[in-house]
Amino acid sequence: MFVAVSGWGVGPILWEAVVVSVDQLLDAYEVAVRARVEGLRERAGLVAVELAEAESELERAVITRATLAAVLAEGGRGSTALQAVDVLAAAGADAGAGAGRGSVPMWQVGMGGVDLPVKYRSVWQAVVDAGGPLRAGQVAAALGWESSRSVVEGLRYRLKRLVATGWLSELPSGAFAPGGGS
Repeated sequence: MFVAVSGWGVGPILWEAVVVSVDQLLDAYEVAVRARVEGLRERAGLVAVELAEAESELERAVITRATLAAVLAEGGRGSTALQAVDVLAAAGADAGAGAGRGSVPMWQVGMGGVDLPVKYRSVWQAVVDAGGPLRAGQVAAALGWESSRSVVEGLRYRLKRLVATGWLSELPSGAFAPGGGS
């Protein structure tokens, strides 16, 4: 499809016609929009990673505060390891509750997938059912999720949270495998 655009010239050329392909214009527009979308997806992935790091840092700060409060409450008289674990578990629960999301409990003998918040349950189950270690992208595929960078990075945060609480383990290769909670 062609559109003729014409105008009057000045001087010895009296008539000038410029023909532009509509398909070419649409192709150029589509390429520009695709580039913009891809750039936004990349930025979203980076923001998801940064958010996960900030949430982890916040959680560590809450745990540190709870640990310090417990030590100060003891007055330096000493405390048992069990009390320290209880304080850390309570601090982790408080950190998750403030954000309006379920916190991942520390894995203990006798716990199963039903003890996990809903958004972590399917992630944990996918790794357990896999029969071998999976990378974050493979877990996303097993769950039937989109494999975009932002989705995989958000999933990686959940996997690392499950590692930090003993439900999964992370191998040196970066793959995730069943841990104590499996």
